[in-house]
Amino acid sequence: MVKKHILSKTNTHDLVLTVLLLLFTATAAHAQEKIADGDTQKVSPSFVLQEKVRQWVEAQKIRSKERADWSEQKRNMAALNGIRLKEIEQIDSLIAAAGKRLSDATKKREELLAEQESLRNKRAIILKRVERLEMALRAQLQIFPEPLMNKINDEVERIRQPALSESLQDRLRDLVAVMGEASEFGQSLTIHSQIRTNGEDQIEVEVLYLGFSGAWYVGRAGKVAGHGRAHKSGWTWSEDNSVAGPLKEAIEMYRKERAPDYVQINFSGKKN
Repeated sequence: MVKKHILSKTNTHDLVLTVLLLLFTATAAHAQEKIADGDTQKVSPSFVLQEKVRQWVEAQKIRSKERADWSEQKRNMAALNGIRLKEIEQIDSLIAAAGKRLSDATKKREELLAEQESLRNKRAIILKRVERLEMALRAQLQIFPEPLMNKINDEVERIRQPALSESLQDRLRDLVAVMGEASEFGQSLTIHSQIRTNGEDQIEVEVLYLGFSGAWYVGRAGKVAGHGRAHKSGWTWSEDNSVAGPLKEAIEMYRKERAPDYVQINFSGKKN
């Protein structure tokens, strides 16, 4: 009956030593046989045993070293593999973040493009309105009298001949300025000094504008007077010396040189 034994490392070493001893005994016996047969070559049994032990020890050292090296390599490879896995996770995170940023940037770009297109359409609408207003205003510039034109001369010139380099904002600003001054003038009483031609003479007169509805003028000496009306082609003037006295009184009241009172000025002109 054969019995099975489970050998530990210590038993394995003992077994190896026992084998070596048996090998030594067999070698010694073999050597004695050779010597007994008259062999001239003598072999020391201890030398053979030492050589076998040395080879066995060397083999064990190499085997242990290879195991240790392999264990070290496995640990290094495991550590390196862990580092690589972390790097891959970081790269995946960066890729995901970059993808999200790209998605957000693409969405933002689409929103900006849509907004830009909307603004472009709105600008085109405003530009058409500005061009219509400029055209309508040019037709009315003839009735703008001198005191009004003195305030908005630069803006009026730009409206008459808009430059291509002017921005829409500047053109709109000029329109607002001109229409604002014109509206204020149309609701105000304005007195303005100017030079008028009377026959061959040039005399200085004061003109009282009642907005755009009408105007009266009188010379400094009160000998020349008249009235005017605004038409599409400009202002037309008619001489009427009967308004000289009342008009001078009205101008003096306006300048607070006379006590306020009721003044009647006949306006007998007719529309042309």
